[in-house]
Amino acid sequence: MASITLDHVSKVFDKDVTAVDDVTLEIADGEFLVLVGPSGCGKSTLLRMIAGLEETTSGGVFLGDRDITWVPPRERNLAMVFQNYALYPHMTVRRNLAFSLKLRRQPKAVIAEQVDRVAAMLGLEELLDRKPGQLSGGQRQRVAMGRALVRDPEAFLMDEPLSNLDAKLRVTMRAELADLHQRTGTTTVYVTHDQIEAMTLGHRVAVMRSGVLQQCATPTDLFHRPVNLFCATFIGSPEMNLVAATLDGDVARFAGTELPVTSRPSGSVAEWILGVRPTDLVPAASAPGLPTLTARVDHVEHLGASVQATFALDAPQVRPDADIEDEELELAAVRSDRARWTAELPDGVGVAVGDVIELGVVTERLHWFDPSTGERAPGT
Repeated sequence: MASITLDHVSKVFDKDVTAVDDVTLEIADGEFLVLVGPSGCGKSTLLRMIAGLEETTSGGVFLGDRDITWVPPRERNLAMVFQNYALYPHMTVRRNLAFSLKLRRQPKAVIAEQVDRVAAMLGLEELLDRKPGQLSGGQRQRVAMGRALVRDPEAFLMDEPLSNLDAKLRVTMRAELADLHQRTGTTTVYVTHDQIEAMTLGHRVAVMRSGVLQQCATPTDLFHRPVNLFCATFIGSPEMNLVAATLDGDVARFAGTELPVTSRPSGSVAEWILGVRPTDLVPAASAPGLPTLTARVDHVEHLGASVQATFALDAPQVRPDADIEDEELELAAVRSDRARWTAELPDGVGVAVGDVIELGVVTERLHWFDPSTGERAPGT
C-alpha cells in the first residue's frame, strides 16, 4: 500500500484540448478517494494518468516516495478495474484470476493459494470453473475485482466499475466494495459520475469540472460547505435551491419574502446568491419557531420515505451553467425564467398540486455565494 500524489498534473490532447488542468492532489495511504463530476470533466483521464495509460503533459505522479510519472504501467504495481470488466471470455474464472500471476511467472503453488484466497474473500468459490458468459453482471464485476486483488497491488484504480449494473445490484455492490476496502485497507481511487456512489463510498470526494479540481473534502463537508455554486448544485439530490437575494442588516429579501438570518457573509456587499437545501425547507406547522415562506405547489413526487414538492418563486432562475467551458469558468448564469425550488418533506405530509403551503426555513444552514464569481461568500 502507498499514498498517491499528483503534483500540478495536466493533460493536453491534440488541437490544444485540455482534459486535465493543473491538478494537485494528495491521496493518503489506505484512503478511498472518489473522483466525481459530469461527463467529460477529466476524471477518467486523471485516473488513466495515475495508471500510466495516459502520459502527463506536465506535472508529476508519485506512488509513495517514488516518482512514477514515466514508469511503464506494468511496473507501477497498480491494479485497475474497468467499467466493462475486461475479462477473457474463453477463460474460466480461475484462469482469469490467475492470469496476471502467470505473466509474472509465479510458482503454481503460489498462484493456486492466491486464487483460492481471493475467491474466498469475494464468494467466488462455486464459480471458479465457469466462464464469464455464464455469470451475472454482479458476478462478473466481482471476478474483475478479484483479478485486481490477486496481484496484491499498492493501490486500486476503479473506473466506473458499477455503471453497467442495475440500480438494486449497484447498492449491493457498493456495500461489497466498502466492506472489501475495510478488510484490505488498500489505497483506492474510484471514478464515478454518480454522486450517491461518491458520497457513500469516499473518505473524501474530489469534484472536477472541465478538467479543473473544484473541491476535495469529506462527503459531509462537501454537502454542508460547498466552495462554489457548481459544487453546491452538483452534490445533493434534489439539488440546492438558489435565488438572488439582497441582505439588509440581518434580513434577507428575495421574491417578496423576508428572512431573518442568524449568520451572514462578511463585508458590506448587499447582493448575493442565496442557497437553501431542499431538506432545510420544512412544514411550518412542525417547526413553529422558524421564519416562513409561502409556496404554491406545481409538482409533487412521492418517494415513499419523503415527498418532494416543487414550486416557483417570483424571481429569475439562477444556476451554474455546466456547459460553459471558457477559461474563466463562469459559474453563475441568470436566466429570465422563474426560479424553481424543491422542498423535501416527510412522508405523510398532505400536499397536492395547487396547494398553497407554508414552509419553515432552517436559516442556520443557509448558503451564500458571490454572484460574480460563484465562490462561497467569505465568513460563511
